[in-house]
Amino acid sequence: MNLWVEKGIWEPDIFKQKGTKKSYPKGTCLFMEHQPISDVYFILAGRIRAYLLSPTGEERHLFVVGSKSIIGECNVWSVESYTYSAAASTDIEVIRIPRTLFQETVRETPGLFERALQSMSQKQNALLVQTQLMSFSKIEERVMFVLVQLAETFGLSSGDCIFITIPFTHQELSQVVGASRVSVSNVMLSLQERGIVSKVNKQYLIHSMDALKLLT
Repeated sequence: MNLWVEKGIWEPDIFKQKGTKKSYPKGTCLFMEHQPISDVYFILAGRIRAYLLSPTGEERHLFVVGSKSIIGECNVWSVESYTYSAAASTDIEVIRIPRTLFQETVRETPGLFERALQSMSQKQNALLVQTQLMSFSKIEERVMFVLVQLAETFGLSSGDCIFITIPFTHQELSQVVGASRVSVSNVMLSLQERGIVSKVNKQYLIHSMDALKLLT
């Protein structure tokens, strides 16, 4: 499971008549853990990150989802409150679907139960990967693991090099790996100095996937 899903498995036509189209700026919190479940969100554009929040305000990242993904669906049939928080990593455009309408749509539309189960399974697998990374890996290994995932999922090969086609910031990467932005920047600088990656604007070129995988 990729911790960063840029494009999901859902189609907007299913929900266009069921919900309300909304736009939110980067940083907007869509819902908080323990808040009563009111809506499920279909992402039309942008990215949303899921995370846990400690009583002292410390965040623990879970996963990132992009267009054609949904978020907030995992517990609509089992509990009354969200079990994680979700916020916009970029400016986003979404369809906000009330919980009961989402449930009715999934029940009434052939094939949607399977798609809902697939979506929830992806998120469950992401949580298992995050648990393993946070329990057994150093910051450097976590950063390189995510870079490999991004390259394999969104990479464009050119000879021995792979260009990661989606732009991202050190802040976004730090949220994914559960470390400070400064720590992630230091790791990325080290990889650049060793000639393993180079930066092109907000995108990265990996010069040797074999070398990067060897380090992880």
